[in-house]
Amino acid sequence: MKDSEAKPLQGCIFDIKRYAIHDGPGIRMNVFFKGCPLLCHWCHNPEGQDPDPVIMFNPSRCLHCGACEDRTNPEACPSGALETCGRFMAVDEILKLALREKIFFDRSGGGITCTGGEPLMQPDFLISLLAACRKNGIHTTVDTCLQAPESVVHRVIPHTDLFLADVKIMDPAVHKKYTGTGNSLIHRNLRTVARSGVPFSLRIPLLRGINDTKAEIDAMTAFALELRELGRLTTIHLLPYHNYGKAKKSRIYHGRLPVQGDFSPPTTQKIQAILKDLHSHGFHAVTGG
Repeated sequence: MKDSEAKPLQGCIFDIKRYAIHDGPGIRMNVFFKGCPLLCHWCHNPEGQDPDPVIMFNPSRCLHCGACEDRTNPEACPSGALETCGRFMAVDEILKLALREKIFFDRSGGGITCTGGEPLMQPDFLISLLAACRKNGIHTTVDTCLQAPESVVHRVIPHTDLFLADVKIMDPAVHKKYTGTGNSLIHRNLRTVARSGVPFSLRIPLLRGINDTKAEIDAMTAFALELRELGRLTTIHLLPYHNYGKAKKSRIYHGRLPVQGDFSPPTTQKIQAILKDLHSHGFHAVTGG
């Protein structure tokens, strides 16, 4: 095959949300990448964990006709109760969508946010998309858990205007229990991002009795202080647990089923106390994305 006939680079995407007002400044277009190296028991996008497309089931549309008995062919469903979650897209396809929104990006200080799943699991596609957006004057944000090879992080940094980086649990053993992996690589990559000079925010999912304890909050605060000394930490986002992921998991009809645990958010009083403590250390800390 000649180079001119080569298939364009594609990424597996499971959702694109326009006019998003979270996950970065201004009005944004959020692009959700398939696949994640973590298996967080509270994941709110469990359909994004599997790197391959999965089949989702919407019972409200089901006609009970039996056409979908093999669970692998959503096109056989006459009512649309079965649908494929995840499709392969080229950079130009996504860029075309983003350029349609550019007037809103420019007026609001927004742009494109690559999220997931975990965008760093598709590094070549991610970098190509970020570079194309940058070339067209579109602000780029990467929302990431940073569980990725350090070489990938170094490659992504030059194409990124803002990182939204997760800090889930500081205790390595507890982190592994609830996410399937330790946090040492994540912490090394966070330091790399901080030293790069690229602005970054920290996002902390809060789970009662898991990471809202004094020991955990003190450790997170100490780590945040270290990162602020190294680089441009802009905001700390506290994200109280919600159970939206459980409903999504129940709809996964064919594909890898993630683990979903039973959690609850901290009390309002606890969240306010955490915010007060972070403010006392001079952090810009808020509740929500």
